[in-house]
Amino acid sequence: MTDDSVQQASAVEQVPDHILTPEFHLDVLDELVYPAERRGAVPLASSPDNRYPYAYPRDIASITRAWLTAVEADVRPDDCTRRILDAARFVLAVQDETGAWQQRYALDGTDKSIYVQEDNTGHGLRVLAHALLALDATNSTEAVDDDFYATAVDAVERAVPFVRDELFDPNAQLVESTTSIHEGRIESGYTLWVNCTFVAALRSTVDALSTLRETPAVVDAVEEFRTRLEGGVRRAFTSTRHVPRRYSPTGDIDARPDITLLAPYYFGLDDLFGASVEEAAERAVAALDDPELGGLQRFLGFYRDYEVQQHGGNGPWMQYTAWHAQYRFDRGEVERGDAVLETIARYADDSGHIPEHLTTRDRFESFMENEWHTRRDFEKEFDEEVLRDVPFDLVVEELGHMKDAYRDLAEQTAERNVVSFALPLAWSHAEFLTALLRRADAR
Repeated sequence: MTDDSVQQASAVEQVPDHILTPEFHLDVLDELVYPAERRGAVPLASSPDNRYPYAYPRDIASITRAWLTAVEADVRPDDCTRRILDAARFVLAVQDETGAWQQRYALDGTDKSIYVQEDNTGHGLRVLAHALLALDATNSTEAVDDDFYATAVDAVERAVPFVRDELFDPNAQLVESTTSIHEGRIESGYTLWVNCTFVAALRSTVDALSTLRETPAVVDAVEEFRTRLEGGVRRAFTSTRHVPRRYSPTGDIDARPDITLLAPYYFGLDDLFGASVEEAAERAVAALDDPELGGLQRFLGFYRDYEVQQHGGNGPWMQYTAWHAQYRFDRGEVERGDAVLETIARYADDSGHIPEHLTTRDRFESFMENEWHTRRDFEKEFDEEVLRDVPFDLVVEELGHMKDAYRDLAEQTAERNVVSFALPLAWSHAEFLTALLRRADAR
């Protein structure tokens, strides 16, 4: 954020006390956890009647990361460990025979994925690692039977070879992706986000398996692959003047500012990226700060770019804005981090629920006129280059969710200028929770 926007954020009305307590966000996350029909219990991205009535491995990994941070901070450690274990049991139940995890699932374990999101296999590994690390941190390894450990090790033994043999390009020494955090062609090629995801997943997997009474043999294979991937990541993403957000499928550098430039920081890869962590993060923050609303956008909003999808109108995303707060707190910049949290809290509803992202009336109307009614948004959303081979019924189901969401936004714009999307979003509360816990460490 710019200095002016920091001053503006600091000048907002006092944030309600309950929003600034970790327990409040843990309560919201509890409300979004539902029993799974196969195994465990899992947080849905939003409530079942909202925009995202599914369980996303990417979101689950971020939520279990927040729960693990709470465990380490001694905030409801037993409850958070139980939640992480329940989520891990669900993740184990839905792993493909190939060893992969896909984009999203229904509570009955049905694969509801539309996109080929390779990074979800990394997120699945992260969830399992969070479970083992939480058990170790709470000295409760005896709370689960040997079957849980055996199943988790088996999942690793299938997932890591899948990534190495099917996704890793031995020539580029990078994991190749089709789509990921943005869901579109902008994620094709070799992206910073996907490769950081897998480095972090491999590292946390080794750390987690090392907590077991007997270190599994698979650890050696994980370490060998991690070393190869880290070498490719260091060469590709730290040797350029600026950290690129991706290399295109043909190897062209894509240095456009993008929220994924925070990935090296988010995944704790300071040792691998060195000074490039701050270079990338500061460049993203400077470019993506919303000049009207505050908070961080996903990318710059040029709708004529076929690779950029607005999802109802460009604006700040609360979970990514919370990454910014975490970044400031981790660097001891408490006042600046507080200003970022104030910006997020400004857009919570009366209950303190935080949305996914925001837009304005004129941006939404522009989206409807230029993208929705022209079918441009449909072409971006269901681009054959990034879709899985799915039944058209699944596309129709997703279109229904989109239509309902945009009708809701239209109703909101009749009453106010700034409107919110998918409220409450579990991921947003998880990242706000993590930011609060990082703030406590920084003070």
